[in-house]
Amino acid sequence: MEEILREGKLGEVADVVRIPPFSKLERLHLESLPELKSIYWGTLPFPCLKHICIVDCPKLKKLPLNSDNTKGNHISIEGNPYWWAGLAWENETTRQAFLSSFQIRSGFSRTDDRFTG
Repeated sequence: MEEILREGKLGEVADVVRIPPFSKLERLHLESLPELKSIYWGTLPFPCLKHICIVDCPKLKKLPLNSDNTKGNHISIEGNPYWWAGLAWENETTRQAFLSSFQIRSGFSRTDDRFTG
């Protein structure tokens, strides 16, 4: 699997109430998806999201988050420190906003390179 939601697929069906995807999602755990490159091409609102855990998804370089996701909702992000260091962010403000939310996945150390792909 390379992507979860493809660009352009949202809003293509006419006369359907458009509910943002993942609007009730509280936890997102993605594991052992070595070809995953994208959750969604843009940013998404996650009003209920509390925790993201990414394990062994070395090609996933961007999360569908922006600084709006930090307003009133603390999202913890767990993963390998090398994966975290390689993430691309919308801007430096967004990266800084989520920096304190990152937790090293238990079983990894800062020098662990098992999943750096």
